[in-house]
Amino acid sequence: MAQAATASAPAKAPAGPNALQLLAFVFASADMVMEIGAGGRVAFATGAAGRLLGRGAETLLGRPWREFVDAADAELVDAAIGGIRPGERRGPFRIALTGAKGRQPVTISLFQMPQRPGIAAAFSLWQPPVSEVKTDASGLAAREDFEAAAAGLMKQAGKTGGALSVDLLEVAGLAVALAGMEPEVAEATKRKLAATLQAASHGGVPAAGLGADRFAMLRSGQANVEALAERIRELAGPGVQVKTGELSLDPASPAETLRAIRYALDRCLEEGPDAAAKSFEAALRQTVTESARFKDLIRAEKFELVYQPVVDLRTRELHHYEALTRFEGGGGPAETIKLAEELGLVVELDLTVVKTVAAMLAETPAEVRIAANVSAFSLAQPGFVEAVIRVSETRPSLRPRLLLELTESHALGDLDAANARIQALRRAGHEVCLDDFGAGSASLDYLRQLEADVVKFDGKFVQGLDSRPRDAVMLKRLAEMCAELGVETVAEMIETEDAARKIQAMGIGLGQGWLFGKPAPKPVFAQKKAPIIARRRGEVESWG
Repeated sequence: MAQAATASAPAKAPAGPNALQLLAFVFASADMVMEIGAGGRVAFATGAAGRLLGRGAETLLGRPWREFVDAADAELVDAAIGGIRPGERRGPFRIALTGAKGRQPVTISLFQMPQRPGIAAAFSLWQPPVSEVKTDASGLAAREDFEAAAAGLMKQAGKTGGALSVDLLEVAGLAVALAGMEPEVAEATKRKLAATLQAASHGGVPAAGLGADRFAMLRSGQANVEALAERIRELAGPGVQVKTGELSLDPASPAETLRAIRYALDRCLEEGPDAAAKSFEAALRQTVTESARFKDLIRAEKFELVYQPVVDLRTRELHHYEALTRFEGGGGPAETIKLAEELGLVVELDLTVVKTVAAMLAETPAEVRIAANVSAFSLAQPGFVEAVIRVSETRPSLRPRLLLELTESHALGDLDAANARIQALRRAGHEVCLDDFGAGSASLDYLRQLEADVVKFDGKFVQGLDSRPRDAVMLKRLAEMCAELGVETVAEMIETEDAARKIQAMGIGLGQGWLFGKPAPKPVFAQKKAPIIARRRGEVESWG
């Protein structure tokens, strides 16, 4: 505990254990405490003033409290102090302190001491509420929820300058120890172990389970590894050995750091905490480099769109084009898009693609329609739908011609929220297509909860028509369900006339593939029917 500083003639606290106990109670819930005396000047101060203000507590003595409270919050604090009565408590309020560390968000609670003229003020570093982290029966979090909590806390740490780390733990021998216990005792021990890790974690975030004997937990401040290890041995038995590895997070690069965390957690699962900790710094450097490279690609528009026709299978007439992204080097976008999602940069790419497609439509005949791919990750981000609608704000007539194809590289979580965003796009005039339908176990839920205009079946169904009869049966049933729901259907990767006839016979209306045309730098406007281009023998095709 920091040594208290007082003004020249402060009233002394009563001696004895009661005063010490009361001070301990205060510090159990506050980072810094002070007494505001006559004229609004500080008469007593102690605690983590260096952490909150970048200056020692002794430098606050005799100074007006307004000097270190943000001007925007001064009236709130003044009103609370002015209206307080003896024995009354006000707060906590969220305000900001200003000092050598810049603007520091805190919470303040005020108390008018009944037998003293001064007002006690307690300050605590403000932490944003972490969204509820779901846990299993033993109290451990899933990796995805743990990573989401880490991302939120890293963002706040970047604002406050706080340090944040991930501790990786391996409790060697834990599985053997639990196996030697009665089932009820083993389950109780698991819960106690999870509670111990959570109690030692920053913000009480539950630890993540990484297999039978490995865990990850968030931490701020100095680690007391030996004390934690001793508590674990008390629970699991003296035979277990605790090994740890520390990942010091960089709040200045939250997206890149989060990706490096994922990499480190994978390494921890495979090779243990030591290997994960050693590889983390290299992984972080790599992701920072990749992030900078991707941002440069977008900023300099070092990518191009190519356009592949989608045709009516019955008439073979052109229905619309799909705009496919190609990055420098001519490669497909799958890995780059995945990286962009992990780094949180795909929103910028998607908006750039939508703007590029809108510009192309403005230069083409009115009958031309183009589908732009949009990541499910982007759809879930606040403000993205509004940004898409604003693209054609001055030319709303383009919206029926600008289709939006929702890709599933990032799984949709809240389907109700996703459907609300999809309906906003449809109300604005855009048709929405669900891409890669049938590829994941959630597809039927998507069909039930997401009201879209078009469904595009995953190309693996088409490729497996002859070799996998079950695929053909599933494709036919899915097409029938879509027809009953009034949803248009597309099949991709159609390479032969035989496949096209079989797909059409299943009731699928639209087709896409090398049989009808390969991606080209510009849409072909002159032909009503899509060009039929034979695929060269041995040519390798890149889809989407």
